[in-house]
Amino acid sequence: MSTPPIRTSSKSKIFSPGVFFKRRVNLDVKLPVMVILLLSLAFTISTFLSVRATRTALIASLKNELVTQAESKAEVIRANLIWTRGTAIDLSAAAEALELDEEESKNVITKILSPNEQVVGSTIAYEPYKFKPDIQYWAPYYSRTDNGKLQFTQLGTPENNYPAQDWYRLAKDSNSIILSPPYFDIGGAKIWMVTWSVPFYERSGELRGIATADIAFSQTQEIVSQIKVGQKGYAFLLDPNGKILGIGENAGGDYEPMETSMRNAAHSLKAKGWGNLVNSMLEGNAGFAEVTDPQGKSMFVAHQPIGMNTGWSLGLAFPQDEVLREASKPQNTLILYSGLTVVVFGILLYILTRSITQPLRRLTLHASELSAEKLQLAEGKLKESIEIRTGDELEDLAEAFNGMSHDLAQAIENLEEKVADRSRNLERRSLELETVAEVAREITIIHDLDTLLNVAANLIRERFKYYHVGIFLVDERGEFAVLRAASSVAAGQMLEQNYKLKVGQEGLVGNVTRTGQAHIALDVGKDAIHFQNPLLPMTRSEITLPLRSRSVTIGALDIQAEFEAAFSEQDVKVLQLLADQLAAAIENAQLVRQVEKAYTELNKAYSLQTQNAWRSSINQYEHPAYEYDGMQVRPIPASLPGNLQKQLENGEPIVVQENSEYKESGKKSVLMIPLKVLDQVIGVVGLERDEPSHVWTDEEISIAQAAAIRAGITLENARLLEESQRRAIKERTIFDATERVGSALNVENILYTAAEEIERILGSSEVILQFNNDNASSTNQE
Repeated sequence: MSTPPIRTSSKSKIFSPGVFFKRRVNLDVKLPVMVILLLSLAFTISTFLSVRATRTALIASLKNELVTQAESKAEVIRANLIWTRGTAIDLSAAAEALELDEEESKNVITKILSPNEQVVGSTIAYEPYKFKPDIQYWAPYYSRTDNGKLQFTQLGTPENNYPAQDWYRLAKDSNSIILSPPYFDIGGAKIWMVTWSVPFYERSGELRGIATADIAFSQTQEIVSQIKVGQKGYAFLLDPNGKILGIGENAGGDYEPMETSMRNAAHSLKAKGWGNLVNSMLEGNAGFAEVTDPQGKSMFVAHQPIGMNTGWSLGLAFPQDEVLREASKPQNTLILYSGLTVVVFGILLYILTRSITQPLRRLTLHASELSAEKLQLAEGKLKESIEIRTGDELEDLAEAFNGMSHDLAQAIENLEEKVADRSRNLERRSLELETVAEVAREITIIHDLDTLLNVAANLIRERFKYYHVGIFLVDERGEFAVLRAASSVAAGQMLEQNYKLKVGQEGLVGNVTRTGQAHIALDVGKDAIHFQNPLLPMTRSEITLPLRSRSVTIGALDIQAEFEAAFSEQDVKVLQLLADQLAAAIENAQLVRQVEKAYTELNKAYSLQTQNAWRSSINQYEHPAYEYDGMQVRPIPASLPGNLQKQLENGEPIVVQENSEYKESGKKSVLMIPLKVLDQVIGVVGLERDEPSHVWTDEEISIAQAAAIRAGITLENARLLEESQRRAIKERTIFDATERVGSALNVENILYTAAEEIERILGSSEVILQFNNDNASSTNQE
């Protein structure tokens, strides 16, 4: 039973102990205190979460940037290696195609090596006794000196024994193009290098030797050392065994490139997770890890394999403390602002609550009923509202609270509809972008222009479900935009009519090809630029986008739909992306056509030149045909029936039987193989069998064709050699004559010497040199 309160007089107040302890703390005190405590807690949590979120965001951003940087730097290393591989391939091709002697092999190396300054040295190393039967080793090597000149070294010595070295042995064993591990070149350039090794072969397919291109490994080490990773981060490059090939200056520790093993460094007591990182890199994986390096520094490391069968892996280490410093910067500011906000807000709240405590209790009572569990809607409105009639701001607050509740109900009702609309828009944009990527992927692999345009038009209409798609290209004079491909019910008719529009004058296509800017007609009936095409009566809206190549408008992509307002500004961005892809594909197709045309013309001209050269060369020989009868080689008349010559011009072998009009066949079976140089028939190789009924087998014909091919190559090489020798003799004769004339000291001696030299060179019976004036003088050499 509770103790009743004791009444007091106006002069004194006596409180019962029970009443004192049961008395509640007033709301005007408790509310500010509670709010201050809650605000303090909220700001503390907010500060903690903000710092943590900032750190997480920075780490995520750093991860993306570091992985991207590792990929780009690995690509730089690969590009540097690939660029120099072409030198070794060119040397291999030359050694395989040509029969080189000592001087020619040196000339080929210097000619190919000179313009390729990133290659420090090259050689053509032959298999033992493959260069010449009396020469065991032949490997002429040229390397660059410090002043950029080429220095010759013969690697083909028994002491050097290059067939046992990695750059030769690995390429020979793998029978493929390889990049050697880094090694110190003792016999050549005397630097650390890597070598591209390319095998070349005999015509029989047997290995003949290895052509190489040496790259100074310091180039790769310089790329690694110059990679900037944060302020104190570093990059490092490992080989398949964990040896450090290159490392940045900020790594610390006693790291010696080409000697120190990162596997051993991973055993440091300070390192955590570093061994797993190194193993992952050596396994050829790409990834990102948080580890502690052998120096005890916490690092974020992104690593990327170099590839190309090198087994190398590039790592980029970013100090974690740099990220933490960035994340901790806003922490002190947030704490200061939070404290000031709590103090000020608490004072103001205490003052205000003293004047609104009682009305606020009623408002609180009604507001408490407005919980999530009791929130009931009827046709977008609350079933019950809060009724407060105080005639002051609290009444206004209640009305505002009711209005807010109504807005909340409306928002809840419309939320699902808005989310659904947004989801549909996102799905549509995603589908459009996927379709653009798919169409771009399809058209980029087509090199024929007409096929490309037709496929592109059909794909765009099929994927986007448009009424009509047309692709226009501006003619060479820039006067008309000509329809080159279309997809619609009227496409065939428009193409047959050679449909075209005046640039800058007719329709959206003419306008876009002039301005280079996309144009949308949401309602073609109201658009002043739209050109009404009777073949497309169902068009209600239209969009035309420029096809641009190197800032020049080469055409337009015209798309028409069957309903109004079918296109938006967002569609312009998506479809312009597709138009740019199409323009690039068109440009590539045009370039391919131009290259093919130029190649065909060049090949035709070269073949005609070769044919004329052979005709001129054959006419110089007294006996252009020879026969071997098993005992001796003797000249024979070079005559074939006209019909056989025409048959041989197609390049196919001919079998002549005894009843043939070819008189030489007699009672024999004759096989004739065209002798060709650069696909031009310059002669014939004939094989005879005494048995008239002999049937030439495919194997015999194949052997004869192979022999004819090699004979043609040999003859062409011999002709080129003779032509070079004749040119050299001619130039030497002219030089000698010029030198003798130049040694004369007066006009008479000059004229006499010139006449004598001309008569000696040309074999003329009389030579006259005469000045063209009235006081002409001349000299005669009889």
